[in-house]
Amino acid sequence: MSKRLNPFEKELLIKLFRKSKDISKSEFCRANNVTLQTFNKWIEQYDSAGIEGLAAGSRLPEVLPEGINPTEEAYKKEILRLTLENELLKKNYAIRTTPDGKIQMQRLSPKNSK
Repeated sequence: MSKRLNPFEKELLIKLFRKSKDISKSEFCRANNVTLQTFNKWIEQYDSAGIEGLAAGSRLPEVLPEGINPTEEAYKKEILRLTLENELLKKNYAIRTTPDGKIQMQRLSPKNSK
């Protein structure tokens, strides 16, 4: 998978899979570009510790000083990302990801007001 998912996205995928009774786990993983092994690991982490378990699997614990809660830091990082995205939208910019994985800022055309 080319994009790392945050704990909220992982939780959403787990909940979607559990709601869908008519699809196999391997088909679900293929449709969402996740390996079966990775998805099974996420389910195990989620079942044992909830969303905090999914956050604990990230790279944050390796770089954070001792005593810092990695889940809290993940939330702060996500809030910062959303705040920046909101500011760009206020200025009529959108962030787009191209098919080759590059990130672009694109100026949105203003709506015609009548």
